[in-house]
Amino acid sequence: MVKKEIRRAYIEKRNELSTSGINDLVAKIVDNFRSINLQGAQVLLSYHPIIERKEFDPASCADLLLLENSNLIIAWPKIDDDSITMNAVKVSNQSSLIPNRYNIPEPVNGENIDPLMIDVVFVPLLAFDTKGYRVGYGKGFYDRFLLRCSEDVVKIGFSYFEAIDTIDDVHEYDVPLNFCITPMRVYEF
Repeated sequence: MVKKEIRRAYIEKRNELSTSGINDLVAKIVDNFRSINLQGAQVLLSYHPIIERKEFDPASCADLLLLENSNLIIAWPKIDDDSITMNAVKVSNQSSLIPNRYNIPEPVNGENIDPLMIDVVFVPLLAFDTKGYRVGYGKGFYDRFLLRCSEDVVKIGFSYFEAIDTIDDVHEYDVPLNFCITPMRVYEF
């Protein structure tokens, strides 16, 4: 299947999930996240979920990572004024968020973090394949951002659903994940 078809199918699948079903899946994903060794991570790029899209909320995973790495710096994505560049902005408990033009919550202000300094990126997705390629919402923000990161950055996706065999229209600039965590297992690529 191609990304457009996968995107449509997985938006529909996600929309069919009940709140209690999602809560059960989230608990299993968070439990599976515990098996990944991220000791020594210093900078995490996480994200705030879009609730109406029933996105996985990585906050519990970020909290676990913070317990292991007490000096962890957490950043969230912010789309630059040029509308194609995404930056990582350092956040704190006092950081304010506002929805951008795509209704994605992002920090109002904060210090930009050099992409080369980021150790771990939590990458939102709709679906992924057995090679670690993912389908997002089609704007390419994360792929462009990940190309600016270190080759050693650990890219982690979270999915309520298991991997599909293949995404037929993977582009040369698509960046694969290192891990994708589902309720059933941890995929490593």
